[in-house]
Amino acid sequence: MPHPPRPPRRTRRLLALLTALLLALIPAAPAAALAALPEVGSEAALLLHPDTGLVLYAKNADRQLPASSLVKLMTALITVERIRDLSTEVTVSAAAVADLSGLSTANLKEGEVLTVEQLLYCLLLPSAGDAANALAEAVAGDVPSFVALMNEKAAELGMKNTHFVNPHGRDDDLQYTTASDMAKLSRSVMKNQTLSDMVSMQYKRIAATNLTGDRYYFSNNALVVSSADRRRNEDYYYRHAGGLMTGSSAAAGYNLAAHAEKGGFELITVLLGAPRESADGKKQHYTDAIALMNWAYENLQYTLVLGAQQPVCEVEVTLSSAKDSVALVAEQDIYAVVPAGVKTEELHRMWDLPESVEAPVDKGEVLGEAVISYDGARYVTFPLVAQSAVERSLLLLALHRIAAFFSGKVLRVLLLLAVLAGIGYLALLAYVNKKRAERRRRKKQKRYR
Repeated sequence: MPHPPRPPRRTRRLLALLTALLLALIPAAPAAALAALPEVGSEAALLLHPDTGLVLYAKNADRQLPASSLVKLMTALITVERIRDLSTEVTVSAAAVADLSGLSTANLKEGEVLTVEQLLYCLLLPSAGDAANALAEAVAGDVPSFVALMNEKAAELGMKNTHFVNPHGRDDDLQYTTASDMAKLSRSVMKNQTLSDMVSMQYKRIAATNLTGDRYYFSNNALVVSSADRRRNEDYYYRHAGGLMTGSSAAAGYNLAAHAEKGGFELITVLLGAPRESADGKKQHYTDAIALMNWAYENLQYTLVLGAQQPVCEVEVTLSSAKDSVALVAEQDIYAVVPAGVKTEELHRMWDLPESVEAPVDKGEVLGEAVISYDGARYVTFPLVAQSAVERSLLLLALHRIAAFFSGKVLRVLLLLAVLAGIGYLALLAYVNKKRAERRRRKKQKRYR
């Protein structure tokens, strides 16, 4: 593909200004030439492309709502970050299995010994509150200390509208999240291979422990359950689903964090505050998620829009005798979510870069930023780096510094001081000459008396 011509030097700043203005006006999500979005019955929703962070759909995404069992995703994330050896054994305490009213459990027993891995499966598949307590104690010694870690991690992930008070998700007025924040947490969970594998499983056999025989737990996320027996009771199986979990409570209604992947095109969908049932008797959080994901897969594509090291533009280089400009490229392949059927050559490229840069320039040095858009919607932003190194000319550097010295503030100050010194000298000389003339005059007057 031929790369665009370099803009004239005098118009670059105007181009950068117009680019910034355009980016401020265009929407964050694709809207042009797409089928209408489905109606979403959940109180809050977010459809996100996790690789780029592009928000494809949002409804009340920053409204604070009860988190219910989705809290357990944070419990799991902190656990695998703090306990690297998942074969570590944990003895279930009396406190861990006390006061579990209103919570799903794995029927753990006081004194039972399980590995951290087994407890994580209990936590993430049947959404067990007793497993959440046991893991919190294993990580931090007690639940309150673990909750402090949860809130620290939330701040680290940029979950500005989330607050935790327990590791299992029981309703509490001070425990809340948003669809936007829960999407950030879901992205982090899916980046962890251990957790990504766990939340995608339909069921897990937990081997016999010192107090219990073998047991099997199915996922509470019906999107990943393809079992014919299970689907007779609740059939929301989605063949592209990749995991995460659901939650429900009296205060929260139904919540869902869902992951899907089709042909390398990943999605994260978060639904909060869905009604317990829609008019047709279906569970709204599942039907909302399926409708949103189907819309994305039918209307959008995740495609390569720029190859690595393919020149995008160039920037002028000063203080070099070898080159007067350097080509700017993407350091790696750039992919973007764009409307289905759009070809690469139909995409519009804009860039923001300085008028010039001084040598030396290192290969791979970030010198600007590029934006790829289509029909007024921005789809991806990425840094532009130097395709090659540019060496500095010592002669040009010396001449530049001499010129800068003679045109600089220091020289102006020195000249001012010199002028003032000259004026002072002339004034002093005039004063001395005046005194000498007065002395000669007095001597003449004495001589004629």
